[in-house]
Amino acid sequence: MKAKKVLGFVLAGTMIAALAGCGSTGGTAKEKTDTDKKESSKESGEDINLTFWHIWPDAEMGEIVDSYVEKFEEEHPNVHIEAVATQEVEYQNNKLKVAAATGSQGDVFVCWGGGYAKNYVEAGNVLQLDELMKKNNTKDDLLEGTLTYGTYDDKVYGLPLKQWAGALFCNEDLFEEYNVKIPETFDELLEAVKAFRAEEVTPMALGAKDGWHIGMIQNALAVRTEGADYMNRALQGEETLDTEGIVKSAELLCELNEAGAFPEGTLGLGAEEAQEEFYMGMVPMYYGGSWVASGCDSDENDIQGKIKAVPMPTVDGGKGGVNSFSGGAIDMIMLNANTKYPDMAYEFAVGITKYMSEEAYKIGDSLPAWKVDVDESEVSPTLKQIENLIKNADGYVLAWDTFLEGTAIEKHYELLQGLMAGTTTPEEFAAGMQEAQLQVKKGDTE
Repeated sequence: MKAKKVLGFVLAGTMIAALAGCGSTGGTAKEKTDTDKKESSKESGEDINLTFWHIWPDAEMGEIVDSYVEKFEEEHPNVHIEAVATQEVEYQNNKLKVAAATGSQGDVFVCWGGGYAKNYVEAGNVLQLDELMKKNNTKDDLLEGTLTYGTYDDKVYGLPLKQWAGALFCNEDLFEEYNVKIPETFDELLEAVKAFRAEEVTPMALGAKDGWHIGMIQNALAVRTEGADYMNRALQGEETLDTEGIVKSAELLCELNEAGAFPEGTLGLGAEEAQEEFYMGMVPMYYGGSWVASGCDSDENDIQGKIKAVPMPTVDGGKGGVNSFSGGAIDMIMLNANTKYPDMAYEFAVGITKYMSEEAYKIGDSLPAWKVDVDESEVSPTLKQIENLIKNADGYVLAWDTFLEGTAIEKHYELLQGLMAGTTTPEEFAAGMQEAQLQVKKGDTE
């Protein structure tokens, strides 16, 4: 009999204290909870058509979606689910943004919580889920703290799909080949960068054309310099973002860049392109979220079995230790407030979040947001490494862009790219981020 594991911790246990109240953004969302007025599809037996908007046109995750849709339709012969896949960047920046502003998105749709969904919630275009959750005892199956970023004004609007934690992925074969030590401190990271550059090897994969990709590294460095507790308060607007510690995080990013850590022409390189170079075994280091584990363990990539995942190196004099991580539960599935079939849409949403939480965990895409029961042998080896890393975690901070809204997000990306281009100083970066945060507080984000 295979060993079974019920996952009931991961990020949630330590997240709850560090992120208390993060998801309550002080919005005045309309409460469109007229589910009682709408006849239950189970009772009526009427033909029901629902659309599900998601971000996985790729084979692996897309197949998981298709598999559950097929399963759900078999169990509900009167229900047809139209799954519509859009590439994530296009979906996030254009398709969903346009549709959700008018409430014309799919009946069930993938969305990011925190600041991203706030405007749609406040406009009344997202269905409040509290009554449906209570009726179906949904919270019993969720890990603690995972609803934080789908909650606005103490009301739930999003079901968490998965969680993530950041790590530095290191190709052990390349480190051994060039006799370089896997870094534990930032000074050792700089030494590793210089050692690989001396051998004409690009040390770290980075697609700076996508601002969020730079942010992954800078945000993680800020967790080291300022600590998780402070960063969570600052990103909620309770503290400032123009501190010495945040300036320091930008300085460290610039040090890496000046030492030649990143590919030539990184500002013209996209995140997926950079990631692919790492998967091909061409680059020894890559900082990313736990979803990277999927590619590390794929039969299609050259690095299978060669990767060691380690925490972002510690910073001398920094306030954040080795057990503080970038990460959390931000990927949500939400319901259109205008759906004709809220009960059935909710049943599908719960089902697919549970299913994908477990299946994505197995393939190394993410850490679960739901209590799952899996065979140890089915879990991605690289993801298990990350799971072991975070067992003693004492704090988590989500990516900065999930706290920001509207033009403040673009400002964050512009400032990060300015650091890489040498047109923005670390001090200007911190001051610009504080200005962007003030815009969020004032509601001036359009």
